Amino acid sequence: MIHKNPFISAFIGIPEWPIKNNLRHWLAESPRVPNFIQDFSPIKGYEKFRKLQRGDVVIDAGAFPGDYALFASKKIGEKGHVYALEPDDSNREILERNIHKAQIKNVTVIPYGLWECEDTLFLNQEGLASQIQKDGDLEIKVKTLDQIVSDYKLEKLDVLKMDIEGAELQALNGALKTLTRFHPYTCVASYHIVDGATTAKRVETLLQQAGLTSHSDYLNHLTTYGCSERLF
Repeated sequence: MIHKNPFISAFIGIPEWPIKNNLRHWLAESPRVPNFIQDFSPIKGYEKFRKLQRGDVVIDAGAFPGDYALFASKKIGEKGHVYALEPDDSNREILERNIHKAQIKNVTVIPYGLWECEDTLFLNQEGLASQIQKDGDLEIKVKTLDQIVSDYKLEKLDVLKMDIEGAELQALNGALKTLTRFHPYTCVASYHIVDGATTAKRVETLLQQAGLTSHSDYLNHLTTYGCSERLF
């Protein structure tokens, strides 16, 4: 996401070292940070309608650089677990380094992207904004969320977070079985422009097809939420 705010643009330009994730977490939840600054935090946005709870099982799709995965890992405790998906080799190396530096034991890194079928695709390498493109320069492996859940024998899924740069529509098509079975609290970054419009309304429709109530909110980092309860 490209920000016009020069302070946010400067922050994005800082190298992805562990201290940057610590700063992200502080900005998202410290009572010392004014609300108008906190409101630019995607992490705060993901927590808007449901807080992470002890023992939660979480899938973080588009996990680079580990900001949400590390935040979640501390909130859910030893009995919870985060499955962090990152298909870009260089991004995944940074993700794994940040997890190692934080001495986190309840995060499993999965080297796949999400899609509507198992395939090999191409990604343009742009760090936080890497996107699947036909003429991309990096070959990546993708699977459906339903396959990932089966591969890792998940018996529950409490929270699903996606920020996958426009691939969310295909990813949700490959997640309908999982969404229908577990009804997780779902947060999908839906500010991405696909075919001339944000994906928000189309994401809402896909979540509704899986039996979830859906709602788009958090305008500074437009997110579409889904849940089995009436939180909206």
